[in-house]
Amino acid sequence: MRTRPLRSLLPALAVWTLLATPAQPQVMPFPGYDYGANLSPEDSKLLFESIERLNAAEPSRVGRSESWSNPQTKSFGTSKITRIIRSAGMPCHRVRTHIVVAGQTPGGDYRLTWCRTSTGEWKSKG
Repeated sequence: MRTRPLRSLLPALAVWTLLATPAQPQVMPFPGYDYGANLSPEDSKLLFESIERLNAAEPSRVGRSESWSNPQTKSFGTSKITRIIRSAGMPCHRVRTHIVVAGQTPGGDYRLTWCRTSTGEWKSKG
């Protein structure tokens, strides 16, 4: 498996922003990066919903994971907590996300640190 720069994440984030429901505040975890240019809008939605579920699960624990798959596009992925830490007084966890876009093997790995702010919102520290 190879690790890709997060620059490949931007198109999916743009789509995710459009798909996000206004009632729920959405935090863009990969600002300024091109993300999986070949992910469909539904792939992006499923990906970010899985990350939201992972962040919301209490208590955070190493090894916890969330997966997503899209039978229409055959793209899929998994996000897994690899480390629990504190940063700037906030509870955080490091997450490794593996994404396979249909027809593009072996897939790509992305690593981000997510921290829960004092308001309870999860934000990516990159």
